[in-house]
Amino acid sequence: MQIQKRSLINRGTALWSSLFETPQQAQPVAPRVLPVQPLFQRRQFLARAIEEHREVFVQLMPVHTDGQITNVRGHLSQLRVGQYVIQTGNLSYFFELPQLRYIAG
Repeated sequence: MQIQKRSLINRGTALWSSLFETPQQAQPVAPRVLPVQPLFQRRQFLARAIEEHREVFVQLMPVHTDGQITNVRGHLSQLRVGQYVIQTGNLSYFFELPQLRYIAG
């Protein structure tokens, strides 16, 4: 009977790769596309969220056709008429009303 010797490094690497996916193996997850809310509803929710300083969830349309839909949770503020910014952690998303698909409090 022959016993194979495996180094500790090989065992650790095999264990690591079996437990965790590396970024190269991870597949990007496309966000669930929510329905586009009516324009009056989006305007009203935006105004209330800004006025009450509420944390909201928004789904944004891409600016270009090669982009992807983005889900963001954060605090809203208005820059100019029709231009908004939502801040979450260390990221800021600038958008206009036509890019907003869905908003929830």
